[in-house]
Amino acid sequence: MLIRSSLRNATLGAMATVSARMRRRPWGYFGVLLGAAVLYLGVVMLSLNLVPLDGSGASLVWPPAAVGLAMMYFLDYEFWPAMVLPFFALLLARGIPPPTAAAVGIANLVEALIGTYMLRRMDFSPLFSRLRDSLTFLLTAVCATVVSGLITTATIYFFGSGHGVSGVFNSPLFGGLWVGHAVSLLSFGAFALRWGCRPAFTKTFKELVEGAIVFGLVVALNILIYWTPWGVVGGSISLIYILIPVLIWAALRTGPRGITLALVLSAIIAATGVLFGHGIVNPQNIPTSAELFATQLLIGTLSIIFLIFTSITEERKEAVVSLRGNIEKLSEALGRISNEDKAKSDFLAILAHELRNPLSSIVTSLEIMKQSGIREENIKSVDSIASQVHHMARMLDDLLDMSRISQRRFKIQKEAVDLNMLLDESIDMADSLITDRRHRVVRHVPENHVWIDGDPVRLGQVFVNLLNNSAKYTDPGGTIEVSLSQENGGAVVAVRDNGIGITPKHLSTIFEAVQRPNTPGPARGPGGLGIGLSLCKRLVELHGGTIEARSGGEGKGSEFVVRLPETAQTPLGFGQPTRRRRFAQRLRGRAPMRILMVDDNQVVAEGFAKLLEAQGHKVEVAFDAPEALKAAREFNPEVIVLDIGLPTFDGYEAARRLRAAGSRALLIALTGYGQEEDKRRARDAGFDAHLTKPVSVADIDALLAERQISSAKTTSRSL
Repeated sequence: MLIRSSLRNATLGAMATVSARMRRRPWGYFGVLLGAAVLYLGVVMLSLNLVPLDGSGASLVWPPAAVGLAMMYFLDYEFWPAMVLPFFALLLARGIPPPTAAAVGIANLVEALIGTYMLRRMDFSPLFSRLRDSLTFLLTAVCATVVSGLITTATIYFFGSGHGVSGVFNSPLFGGLWVGHAVSLLSFGAFALRWGCRPAFTKTFKELVEGAIVFGLVVALNILIYWTPWGVVGGSISLIYILIPVLIWAALRTGPRGITLALVLSAIIAATGVLFGHGIVNPQNIPTSAELFATQLLIGTLSIIFLIFTSITEERKEAVVSLRGNIEKLSEALGRISNEDKAKSDFLAILAHELRNPLSSIVTSLEIMKQSGIREENIKSVDSIASQVHHMARMLDDLLDMSRISQRRFKIQKEAVDLNMLLDESIDMADSLITDRRHRVVRHVPENHVWIDGDPVRLGQVFVNLLNNSAKYTDPGGTIEVSLSQENGGAVVAVRDNGIGITPKHLSTIFEAVQRPNTPGPARGPGGLGIGLSLCKRLVELHGGTIEARSGGEGKGSEFVVRLPETAQTPLGFGQPTRRRRFAQRLRGRAPMRILMVDDNQVVAEGFAKLLEAQGHKVEVAFDAPEALKAAREFNPEVIVLDIGLPTFDGYEAARRLRAAGSRALLIALTGYGQEEDKRRARDAGFDAHLTKPVSVADIDALLAERQISSAKTTSRSL
């Protein structure tokens, strides 16, 4: 569409430029005027020899109508003398009365002027590649020729034609003139405009051969139809039925340029065939009015059908090309977005890793301080620092999870989950913030355990986020209610508070990914990124559930309701996770173990070593992978805590070499990268466990307890 508009504007601009130059150079104007007059005169002389002026009302196609329209359209209105003067002089030479000759010349000029005006006003493109262009041209051909036909017929009525025809308004004459001029514009005119707009073209050899075949068939079939007695085969089947598929071929394969050429060839052969050949209707080769009129209608009908058909085809082709272009652009855009998302995800992962390292050092230092003893007035400050460190770690986790979900790289690991126990654990995890703000937690949990199929880590993340949200947005000393119930075959968890509430307007956007900093309500608060609730919604939906926010308004508290599909049956082994956890707690710190601590961050490595030694373990420290391999051979540790980001070669390679050397130690990966692919890489390298920084000694202690549980079971079985 843009190309067509540009072409039309370029054509009109070129016309205006030519006109301006000619005004500055009169000799140029007169030169073009003379050339146009000679061309028009030649076409009129040829056409007058084909039109019988016997008053019968018959009129063949009139090529001067097409030439006149093309002259006015491509040159300009000021070239009107090139039409009127030659035509007037020629009619006078043929014995036409001066008034009639002048009026007929003016009628043809008015036809061209009206046609040009209509085409320009209606944004016509001579490319004929839009349906509106063909319809505009059809309307122009009908309207402009009506005016010229009326003027010519009225002139003959008043002044006579010079051939004894006057005094009576000749309706057949008007009909013949109108149809003849209209058909001329539709066939010759379409050809003149399309080829005059862009005469030069480039085709491949294959396309030239195909064009020669197509137009050769058009010419051959028309000659057989109009110039020979073999236009009908089998006694009743006209070759026109064979011509139509060839025209369709021309329309589909050669476009408007080809179909206008095919139509003008058909019009020329048909017009001359009616007068001098065999004709299509009269077998005696006598040019009757009926045969002339039938031929005109046939040419006009074919012109209308195939101009419209071709323009529709071209629009469809252009739409397909445009669609393909848009698809390619969309694919490129999606590729860019994908790359940008990957870059964003990689950046967040690196950022999280770089932030987790110093956070891990802070956690270790805080634990050493607590172990060494803290002055009573500093205990609250140390606890506050620890709370904020863990809060920062949770924000990093939320950021990475949102990034993975948006890239569809996030998977949940479903198993049977006891919601009663999971809610207790979630409340314990949020206890630090709840206690700091002196809130009271009220539980409404049924005695029977409610089981669902879900990812306990991700669901715990949801409930902890909701509890922290309520704790942040409830004034100190508030109440948080946690309830669990069963409705319609599903589990319902509600977290309700008596905090600042949510405005009705904000309820509709509460789960958006990022809230504006000045957004009121519990979506964003001190130290928050505004993604917690959005992440909750995504995680709940991944479980096939829903989450809803409710509030009576500002100052009236808020409630978040999570609905999850319930498991049909209670899984086997009920209660085992709780007993296992208690068993781990009894063992924790009681059985000394040989532990190798490997981290290139000296503060973290030595800090963990000090904390573990305080629990009775024997600990060796290494700061790079080669040193770790050497220490593993000499020290023969039962547990190796191995940082991934080590110099020389990384922890994955170190783990592979340790396993290849026969080490059966508990391998714990310690890293700032905590995505699923990182955990998978750790498993593939031979690690038994994966800890994401910041890590406290309690996290390592829990894994050691699990190891001792496993060892105890093995010993029991062997006995």
